[in-house]
Amino acid sequence: MNKIILSSAMSALLLFAIPAFAQTAATPAPAAAAAKVTIPSGVFYKGLGPQQYAAKDKLIGANVVNKDGVVIGDIKDLILNSSNEVEGVLLGTGGILGAGEKEVGVRYGALQFSKKDGKTVIALPQATKDVIAALEPYGRGAKKSLVEKAADKMKALADKTKEGAGPALDKAKEATKSAVDKAKELGKSAMEKGKEAVEVAKEKAAPAATAPKQ
Repeated sequence: MNKIILSSAMSALLLFAIPAFAQTAATPAPAAAAAKVTIPSGVFYKGLGPQQYAAKDKLIGANVVNKDGVVIGDIKDLILNSSNEVEGVLLGTGGILGAGEKEVGVRYGALQFSKKDGKTVIALPQATKDVIAALEPYGRGAKKSLVEKAADKMKALADKTKEGAGPALDKAKEATKSAVDKAKELGKSAMEKGKEAVEVAKEKAAPAATAPKQ
């Protein structure tokens, strides 16, 4: 009977402890904690300035036209030098939906940017059909394989998971220990009450058992 009482008490406590633990582990750090972090100056941007734009928003994937306004390709990537400065772009030309496409390297200074109907137009006036056809495909040289890229992604994911799981794991340990301690206390109290109930039952049963028969 005592084991049944203890088991029921621990089960009831854990039912309340598990949702509380889940909520605690998922709760983000309060804004006050973030305010204590000192942000280094001259390192980060709060947002795009009036003379800035994100390459992926307005450059990567943008169409490039010739002097007649005919699309000759689209920008696939940026070419940077050893000082991490943009020197050019990779222009995907020809092909259909990427199939049979040829990439050519274009110097950044050769591109002409203008506005038309509120949109940015990128032109390469020197790029005639014959010139594009005569160009050799751009030599990319050594680049990361799909396996290496996948490994980098997995490492980044593992680092992020580890970084975020640290505080949550500590809270989980504290919540589990607290739940176990409370379960022990509740179980001990239930056992004591169970013993008292048994003693009372014995006391009440004793006179009836010893009473003379009529």
